[in-house]
Amino acid sequence: MKKRTVISIVITIICVILTNKFWFNIKPLQISLNAKGSGITKFEFFLNKKDNNDFKKAKYGVVETNIDNAENIEFFINRIHKTKKIKITITSPNQKKITLSKISLRYNKYKLDNLDAFLAENATLKLDGNKLVIYPKAESFSIIYNKPVNIKPATEIDIKILIVIAVLTFLLSYKLTSYLADFKILNNASRLDIIFLLIFFVLLFIPMSNIDTKTEKSPKENRQLSVYKTFIKDNDINFNYGEDFNNWFSDRFYLRDKTTELHNILKRTINRNYKDNFALIGKENWLFLVSGNSERNYLNLDKFSEKDLKKAVDYIVSIDNYCKKHNKKFIFLICPDKNKIYGEYYPDYYIKNIPDSESRANQLISELNKRGVKTIYPYNVLKANKTSDQTKLLYWKNDTHWSTYGAYTAYNESISKALNIEPVKIKIQTLEKHKGDISNRLPINYKDDTEYLTPKIMSSNAKCKQITNMKHNKLKKRGDIICVSKNQNSTSIVFYRDSFATNLIPFISENYSSSEFYWTNKVNSKEIDKFNIIVFETVERLLPKLAELKPIKEN
Repeated sequence: MKKRTVISIVITIICVILTNKFWFNIKPLQISLNAKGSGITKFEFFLNKKDNNDFKKAKYGVVETNIDNAENIEFFINRIHKTKKIKITITSPNQKKITLSKISLRYNKYKLDNLDAFLAENATLKLDGNKLVIYPKAESFSIIYNKPVNIKPATEIDIKILIVIAVLTFLLSYKLTSYLADFKILNNASRLDIIFLLIFFVLLFIPMSNIDTKTEKSPKENRQLSVYKTFIKDNDINFNYGEDFNNWFSDRFYLRDKTTELHNILKRTINRNYKDNFALIGKENWLFLVSGNSERNYLNLDKFSEKDLKKAVDYIVSIDNYCKKHNKKFIFLICPDKNKIYGEYYPDYYIKNIPDSESRANQLISELNKRGVKTIYPYNVLKANKTSDQTKLLYWKNDTHWSTYGAYTAYNESISKALNIEPVKIKIQTLEKHKGDISNRLPINYKDDTEYLTPKIMSSNAKCKQITNMKHNKLKKRGDIICVSKNQNSTSIVFYRDSFATNLIPFISENYSSSEFYWTNKVNSKEIDKFNIIVFETVERLLPKLAELKPIKEN
């Protein structure tokens, strides 16, 4: 009995140590400073646990903000155990001077107030009282606090979770040792049987041996991972703790990605027509989107209800009416789904009984034509330009979007005619591979060696820049793109768009002296007043979103 108790205590201690992430919480390290300068500026903090200037393996945190006016910047870095050296890298184009002050950590417990200790890389430093004035020599520059610090994060022990883990582990290990002893004595089991049982129970602990607590978003699944929620918080019991813990553990257990990949490889081996909630693999290694009811749209099974059709038509017509009233040109552009152009590569078990002429897109176009709205749907143009030449594919095999060549084809054959412009001259000689948005998120190994002909503009003079506009889209990569060119056409144009318009931008921007591209489907009457031409672009599968938008009104 004493021997079993000692063994159980040892196992419990080991298990408690291995599961410290559950009960021993290291609070995020708070960092704050005052900054004054101009424009959007990115601050990157590197925290080195050693007393040297090697920041290659340092903890890292970043924040980006506008510092036109003096403001307090605050952010947090997770899982910091200790910090000896600090480096701040600042990136801001055309920055002439930036002033920093009140640099502190853990809510002013640690202050970097010895400004003489700062050294600069690609910048010149000057002290102005309790402020550090930086004169950059490059777009990206750094300052290092050359005085050793000893910063420790705040920690807390979740006593309740610790007790639960310790008690359950002790009871389980005690029962297990008793079971193994009885298994040997009563059942006269061999050593091989006992070893098998021990290995089995050890394997049960592997998933919890290294829980991933750092990752916030899964790039493969393009979603936020579940966060850990305590059993008791603010003296209230979390009655959904079981479900919350299951979601958290399912997202973060050790070797989850490898296990998922192995599972999906097995599925692909058994069934060549691989499919999950995001994508499916069709014939000849073509990838197609599954999310957003893309399959049903391919089969033309989903139509607008009478109510939603009216809402969608009312929204588009309200933009058209506003433009006509103010002597502006309006065009509604629908980009065909990939499966509508290359549906022959869909798996054979998708049987299409309803022709594309009766699709949801054509249902909407028919109603808009009755209301006199200029609509472009380059379905027939793309179908007519399909060839057997694999270098001239109009859509990438591993991506949901049309290729550069496909976008140019729609621009050259359809869009330019509607806009009454002369297409830019191009040369098609470059063969390029493409890293697709579907293949990037596919949880199995996928290889596509297809090389695509990519149109290059012969004489480009347009210059474009991207700016973050929170009114349109909160994601930095979906900022507004503003272009200017030396084109004599003084007409200005704006695109309200999604990702499909991205490959059109290089061509459209060459045709106008001023062109802007907003990643949003919410048209604002105040914004379009400064433009002569307004284009509203959407990919076909997102047409139902139009029914959620309210008609625009006069200013």
